[in-house]
Amino acid sequence: MNKTTNNSLIFAGGLFLALLLGGCSFKAGYNSTYLPPEGVIAKVDEPILIVMTKDEQEWVYSGHPTSFTGGATTLTIPLGNITKQIALEVFSRRFKSAELAHELPADSEFRLALNPRIKHFEYAYNQLKNLGFAITPEVQLDLTVKLLNSAGKHAFEKTYSSGLRSGSSYMISGSPHEKINATIHKTLFELMELAAKDTEGYLSRLPTTE
Repeated sequence: MNKTTNNSLIFAGGLFLALLLGGCSFKAGYNSTYLPPEGVIAKVDEPILIVMTKDEQEWVYSGHPTSFTGGATTLTIPLGNITKQIALEVFSRRFKSAELAHELPADSEFRLALNPRIKHFEYAYNQLKNLGFAITPEVQLDLTVKLLNSAGKHAFEKTYSSGLRSGSSYMISGSPHEKINATIHKTLFELMELAAKDTEGYLSRLPTTE
């Protein structure tokens, strides 16, 4: 890379940082292309019900990053819908089927119902780790999952914490919020897979009939 090209990239990066610091508002949403492809998994021959209230499904996060870079920007993203969609995707891959309901039906035929919720979320545009020449999208979230038996009684609850997760670093992007969004999808998918494995283990210990 010659000096002129290098200077151009630095200048372009400077314009991008100016954009981030300019108080922009970004919106993002569920994007199935951010999820990993479906692998070959031996499915559990039993359906799972995903229970999320209307408010939980429609919950929209709106806030600033924790980083100085982009600190004046706002990201608005429907985390409730993303949680719902990823839960349905992950559990349908590992179980016979995954269905959605606002509440547990009185005459439920499901042995287990699942209620997933994001309890904590924050994000950042980390420029410091790249000496100012690139930005790394970072997210941190806690996913709490409750399991209910067919009688609607609490069976199991666990919070899955991601810790600080980093996406792929980049020098310039016209859609920096989508870098955060992709990292959210990947992180939440991985946590939901852990929840699915725990659900499978819990289900295997239940008697055939309750």
